[in-house]
Amino acid sequence: MTRLDDIHLWLNAVWGEGRLDLIKPLFVERAEAMGIMDGLNLGPDEFLEFVPAFRTHLRDMKISILRSFEAGDWVWTLLKVEGVATALGTPVAATGQLAMRFEGDKVAEAYNSFDAISIFEQLGMLPPETVALCLSGEKFG
Repeated sequence: MTRLDDIHLWLNAVWGEGRLDLIKPLFVERAEAMGIMDGLNLGPDEFLEFVPAFRTHLRDMKISILRSFEAGDWVWTLLKVEGVATALGTPVAATGQLAMRFEGDKVAEAYNSFDAISIFEQLGMLPPETVALCLSGEKFG
């Protein structure tokens, strides 16, 4: 399998289908993923909790790799996440970027950047136009 195949497996088998048994085999033991949440780096053990927590809000998830670039041990991808909001039954779509460094055939580190605000708006957990509201000085909570 190529590194891009490994990323596709990570995205669709783990996130899309909930195949938690594939998490640890894809990563070196000390691997960390950054950027999913500020101040939180996730290792393989943390993904065992994080993936199911996210999947409770978004079902029928499909993740497409729109663009990719490989340089040495690094693979960069531009992604599109699509699914259905569990609570609303409405479609959800957003983009993100993922950069992964491999050691051999396993992921050693990852950097994530996803349009989380848009995802949570579409899930009905944030108001529409959240960014515009924040720019105008609106506060939540």
